[in-house]
Amino acid sequence: MKDAYSYPEYCDVAYDWDRKPECDFIESCIERYSEVKARSILDIACGTGIHLREFARRGYEVVGIDGKKEMVDFVLRQAAAEGLDVKCLRSDIKAFDPGRKFGCAICMLDSFRYLLTDEDILSHLKSVAASLEDGGLYIIDLWTPSGINDFVWEDVSWSERRGDIQVDARYIQHAETFDPKRRTFDDELIFKVTSPSFNSTITSRARTRALLFDEFCGLADRNGSFGRKGKFYNFDFKSKGDYNIKSLRTNLVLKKRR
Repeated sequence: MKDAYSYPEYCDVAYDWDRKPECDFIESCIERYSEVKARSILDIACGTGIHLREFARRGYEVVGIDGKKEMVDFVLRQAAAEGLDVKCLRSDIKAFDPGRKFGCAICMLDSFRYLLTDEDILSHLKSVAASLEDGGLYIIDLWTPSGINDFVWEDVSWSERRGDIQVDARYIQHAETFDPKRRTFDDELIFKVTSPSFNSTITSRARTRALLFDEFCGLADRNGSFGRKGKFYNFDFKSKGDYNIKSLRTNLVLKKRR
């Protein structure tokens, strides 16, 4: 059975809020922290390519990686329709090789949490390091609880419309599925789609990890390829982590060591 992520056209509508401030933040991180003039970006778990397309419009060389064939095909179709030079590869984010090095890598929209084990994360960081120029940045956007006893489980709803397509979305973190030993749980994405050609509710449920910041730092240190440059919230250098109705977004900035 197809899940919600097998319908990238509806994912693209559901997540169609303004990404320009997020891309502005990433560019500001590059200006502040990068040791290379980063004009190339690798988007890991790129989904429908929302960030890829925005950076392509800004003149960056961009390549995306995603595990879903439907997403990769959609990214390439959308880029071609907009006249953008975007490349996209299908690959597992645990281990990948884009075939070249980049000035900056990003992993947005909480996708890092699908790396369920320490081994998965270490393998991922090894691939990222091999794909980055020395002194380049890796910028991650994910949900990080402040402590093991401080989880605030998300259950958020929103609606987006593009033309004659309406998507009423809900994202749920199922607290009752939490495994305290592995710190994993089920999350679920639900789209109620209304359009002239498709009227249905589609869902996606997957295992994800509640990764604490200290755990992440320990794994990054074990990898040894990165130095930590900052922890921010909601793509804002001044934000203190105020709750955002669409997500509590933590932004982690790593720099590859020379």
